[in-house]
Amino acid sequence: MASSPSLDAQAILLLCARLGERNEESVRPLTTRQYSTLAKSLRERSLRPGDLLRNSGRNKLADLGIQEVNLDSLERLLDRGTALALMVERWTSRGIWILSRADAAYPSRYRSYLQNNAPPILFGAGDQGVLQGGGLAVVGSRNASEEDLEFARNIGETCAAQDVSAISGAAKGIDSESMMAAINHGGRAVGVLAEGLGRASVGSRCRDAIMEEHLTLISPFDPDSRWFSFNAMERNKLIYALADAALVVSCSDEKGGTWSGAVEALRYGRIPVYVKGTGSVANANKKLLQIGGRDFSSEVYKELTPLFEKDARVAPLFETSEASEPAALAASTPSLPAESPAETRESEKYSQEEHVHGDEYSRVLQILLDRLREPKDENTVAEMLEVVPAQARAWLKRAVAEGRVKRLTKPVRYVTVPELLFTAISNPHSQS
Repeated sequence: MASSPSLDAQAILLLCARLGERNEESVRPLTTRQYSTLAKSLRERSLRPGDLLRNSGRNKLADLGIQEVNLDSLERLLDRGTALALMVERWTSRGIWILSRADAAYPSRYRSYLQNNAPPILFGAGDQGVLQGGGLAVVGSRNASEEDLEFARNIGETCAAQDVSAISGAAKGIDSESMMAAINHGGRAVGVLAEGLGRASVGSRCRDAIMEEHLTLISPFDPDSRWFSFNAMERNKLIYALADAALVVSCSDEKGGTWSGAVEALRYGRIPVYVKGTGSVANANKKLLQIGGRDFSSEVYKELTPLFEKDARVAPLFETSEASEPAALAASTPSLPAESPAETRESEKYSQEEHVHGDEYSRVLQILLDRLREPKDENTVAEMLEVVPAQARAWLKRAVAEGRVKRLTKPVRYVTVPELLFTAISNPHSQS
């Protein structure tokens, strides 16, 4: 059984986690952005999240003056002590530990590079210490060729031989092949999951590796949550932020998670991004090389650590910096036709579903605010999130109605409201 979470982590769980509640009457947990606003207000008053579990701290809630968070909602969230105890016992009995942004063991790279966008809570299994050590992010397509899968296995074996952690999304294909190769050769691997790790952490494939401290799994999502494509998109940042360098083995197209994660990492240049450019090379790989990716040659196998730029700047991984974006990354946005009655009904159906599953919208909103810094049309957003256009349309309509995203016309495109973008990427000096 994993140890119980710290007092700070318990408070943040109460504020930010679902705790098994899925009914329409349950109070909606805070988003990452809302929690960051609350954390900043607590710091300004020399308070910690755990202080909110004491009467002295609870009495100061009204003095925080946070417009983005309703006081009554905060009270109701903090009153879920029984639900918290039940869920924590359920998670820890499966060997799942819980870290909050306020805990010393929380990955320092997330604090440095993601800052306000760092997940308030991380669920994990395995050695926590490996999260501070960096490594090589190995990513690629789920449907990779045998050549690329063998390349990924060789990389995993090389990581093990050179004492470099292999970091991946633990997905089928390139990710899992490189990860398991590192483990099978006595090395270390870190898997950043796009879903809850409840099943993965107890599965026979991972259990022994976790027990032997060869594998660490983490996820910012509820251990019992299922996979969503937009979670996978958001998870990409967590993979790159843990690593010293990244290697894209295969990219099957120019719209999936591997592509978007690599392009975003190239755009903001926090770590070097290498691309397999030998043997049979996918067209998307070639394009990544054209827009700033570095060729990963066979010579690199001899020594991986020179790939790591130890003097990489300590700055937000995805900060706004127009000057840092290669010109080749600019893309045109086609116009959209008007909605048909059938499309409108389909969009309304997804809007009604979001009334019940609002936690998915909260996560998608953070992605939209980040990705719509430049105008994008609805089809591009749908491809980016890997959802049907009707679902993307429902989320965009809601974001527009809330005043978070602006709808442009001639052609129809969507862009983040500048004031909200500035708030989302604000950079406090310290973080809870």
